[in-house]
Amino acid sequence: MDEQSIKKITDEITAILLKKNEDYGGASFDLGLNGTMVHLWDKIRRFRQMVENQNSKPNFEGIEDTLRDIVGYAIIGLHIFRDVDQKDKIHGQNS
Repeated sequence: MDEQSIKKITDEITAILLKKNEDYGGASFDLGLNGTMVHLWDKIRRFRQMVENQNSKPNFEGIEDTLRDIVGYAIIGLHIFRDVDQKDKIHGQNS
């Protein structure tokens, strides 16, 4: 693992996030941090199931896609958190 290999992965995730956000019209942000937590939990459960049952082949997304989604939802969560935190600071609720 080095900076170049990390950048390659994060660039891939960035491209996927931007395309999905365009397709879904920002719907991932609609339910806030609680919605992001649910999405993350679903993906982590899926990841766990695939790791524990590596002999079975998934019908749709594989482990790599699932890991990308986990990172993607974490980035969405950070965006939501920072947006809420910034709004709180503007309105004097978090000083």
